[in-house]
Amino acid sequence: MARINWIRISYHLLFWIVYLLLNGLVVCVMEGRNISSYLLPATYREAFSLPVKLAFTYFIFYFIIPLYLDRSKLGKLVVMSLISFAIATLLYRVLLWGYFTWIEPMPFGFFRAQGMILSVFDLYITITSAVIIKMIKLRYKSQEVEETLIKEKLQSELSFLRAQTNPHFLFNTLNNLFVLARKKSEKTADAIMMLSKIMRFVLYECRAPRIAVADEAKVIRDYIELEKLRYNKRLTVDYQESIDNPHAAIAPLLLIPLVENSFKHGAGATTGDVYISIQLTLQNNQLLFSVHNTVENDLDTGQNGSGGIGLKNVQRQLDLLYPEQSELTTVREDGLFKADLTVDLTE
Repeated sequence: MARINWIRISYHLLFWIVYLLLNGLVVCVMEGRNISSYLLPATYREAFSLPVKLAFTYFIFYFIIPLYLDRSKLGKLVVMSLISFAIATLLYRVLLWGYFTWIEPMPFGFFRAQGMILSVFDLYITITSAVIIKMIKLRYKSQEVEETLIKEKLQSELSFLRAQTNPHFLFNTLNNLFVLARKKSEKTADAIMMLSKIMRFVLYECRAPRIAVADEAKVIRDYIELEKLRYNKRLTVDYQESIDNPHAAIAPLLLIPLVENSFKHGAGATTGDVYISIQLTLQNNQLLFSVHNTVENDLDTGQNGSGGIGLKNVQRQLDLLYPEQSELTTVREDGLFKADLTVDLTE
């Protein structure tokens, strides 16, 4: 059973009460009456014709407007509008005739042109005012629905991007563990512990829409240590961090794909010594994150142009989360692939 919307009913009652009072005031002014003494009788007179106006208005709301929204029934819309307006005008005149017959002397005949024109004009003003309010409300609700759909679509896309990032990230860390296990390295136990910490972070802490920059930096450091176990001495990583506000909020796993990309296409795709420089700076909510790694010019490492899936994923998340507050640039030059990200973390 549908619940009664008392708030909506209250708004409608308020509209018609204000309407009656305004019409009574207009009658006083037009007939030159004293407002303080004649406002109540004038309002009572207007109330006599109110049932017709109510019926006509809600007929327009629930029958005519739906036809207007369905453009294929334009002819039916015109015919029903004209017929209903004619019937409403006739009934309006009948109610006024009854009032002036029983309450006051009628100032002019039932079918006189002056009276008919006033009736038509009164009905037109009434229905126009009500319809304008109704259409504004429909437009407002339509905008709300549209904005909600856009937000849901963006949220779904963002969830998909994060769902794509997490297994991709964990897969690469498991690869590192696999390599160490095959070598029967003594560092395998340490790697498992680091991987466990990273997985806990990805599975639990990354559920929030925002996390502290310090937490994102910590998982970056853990990931770097895990990669160092795999590549040993041929890998040199220069990590520098300067954060003035560790509690500043940032989208989770936004930075780690850039780090992961440097190891995958830098150390993983080259045979010689590899140098990776990572700099994380946060000052006055302005985040600067740079990842530069060596690449072999004669190999296709996947770091050409905008990079692979990881970089495209980051760029799309930036477009969704920080559309006017971020910039990601990537370039390959002089044996280096450079990814530089700036984000304004001001909420």
